[in-house]
Amino acid sequence: MKTTKHIIKLAAAQAKKDIKQSTYYSDSDLDWLTENNAKHFTEVKEALLNGRYYTGVEKVSSSGMSRIIKIKYIKNNKLHGVSMDIYNMAGCDKNQRISGCGMDMLFAAQYNLFLTLCPNLRYQDKMKQYNNL
Repeated sequence: MKTTKHIIKLAAAQAKKDIKQSTYYSDSDLDWLTENNAKHFTEVKEALLNGRYYTGVEKVSSSGMSRIIKIKYIKNNKLHGVSMDIYNMAGCDKNQRISGCGMDMLFAAQYNLFLTLCPNLRYQDKMKQYNNL
């Protein structure tokens, strides 16, 4: 799948954010970080659109108001984890926790991720039900 302008824009914004928040990265790493982010975002988008995207609940809070979820995708017949950037796009916090109850939060995570990565596509036309881990 070709990397779109939208993905490159997301990747560049994330790379700038990473440089600003990190003491490890410098401004000279911007192109490298953007390229790596764009590659990862494109892989996840491709897996999402082709039914090779999986989600699962690891833990439900005692109040039932949030869940810690895991997101994985298949590439080259191997299961890969996703970066924290993808969890953030899916609506999770830094602990991979998504808040909410009374609805399917795995669907909510997939839907949020789809809207972020594929803003010009219609969810009902492109997506099937998500796959559980």
